[in-house]
Amino acid sequence: MRRIVYFLVCILTSLNLFPQQSMTVMFCNAENLFDPENDPLKDDDDYTPDGNYHWTVSRYRDKMDALSKVIVSADQEMAPALVGLSEVENATVLTDLTARSALREVGYKFVMTDSPDRRGIDVALMYRSSLFRLIDHESLRVNLREVGGGATRDVLHVTGMLENHDTLDIYVCHWPSRYGGTDETERLRMGAAKVVRESVDSILGVRRKPYVIIMGDLNEGPDDAAVRDVLKAHVYASGKNLSDGELVTLMDPLPDGSYKYQGVWDKYDQFVVSASVLNGLGCTELLDVSIMNHGFLLTDDDSYGGVKPFRTYNGRRYQGGYSDHLPVKIVLGF
Repeated sequence: MRRIVYFLVCILTSLNLFPQQSMTVMFCNAENLFDPENDPLKDDDDYTPDGNYHWTVSRYRDKMDALSKVIVSADQEMAPALVGLSEVENATVLTDLTARSALREVGYKFVMTDSPDRRGIDVALMYRSSLFRLIDHESLRVNLREVGGGATRDVLHVTGMLENHDTLDIYVCHWPSRYGGTDETERLRMGAAKVVRESVDSILGVRRKPYVIIMGDLNEGPDDAAVRDVLKAHVYASGKNLSDGELVTLMDPLPDGSYKYQGVWDKYDQFVVSASVLNGLGCTELLDVSIMNHGFLLTDDDSYGGVKPFRTYNGRRYQGGYSDHLPVKIVLGF
């Protein structure tokens, strides 16, 4: 009986005879969201009151206010249902963000990784339990020793259910950086992509209708090797001609990027989804994808012209901005 009701709802929705709901899913690189306390097990000395950035409690609280503003700005009607974050230090900063900032009225819960990353930064997913029922979560270890790399961030895999009973498998990623050279570090990002691809393959055999969302700071563009060849993500234009379990990158048709380096915008912050989200045959479908470029997130680029992300620090000079990356978001209808 439940399956009959489910398919009736899908049919009525497709015929516009049943009101469609929507929800926003966003990803944001929080840019060094450390608490001011020194953790002797992490390389966080710069982000303490006596460190190079003079990271005080006051600046930490301002950062929380700024990040809260970014999150609520993603949707004019209601706060995002799901928020992926990278560069978060620990559960303390997530607790402060969800329970002790302006977001406390939203009622976010969170899950996060505990990675061996040298700097001690992790990824996390904040979720509204009224819209997303958590089923399970796991940290996927990215072991790069076999390709000559060191410790890096885990991938967070979260499984949950929407109000329409569709199951989402969400991956929050922060792949290895390009520091040291793009070509020299490409193998590291390919190693991270392999971990995600293998996990996706493992769930495709058990999901009747797989809904996969991969989001994060991939440090790769939509057409770079780790995304195209290892993750095997097709371009957005071909999405509706693919089978449900194939992956599609959503960022390639967007005109601008989320990260600017030496005057050039790149699309390192990405959403990759299973084609089932695009084909319109199920209840859950993609309504929109965009890079959040609100005016308050940008500042003049005096060196290269135009604008650039308004970050917390310019070098070591505190300027009270938001992040060196612009957030990205998708809107799902169900």
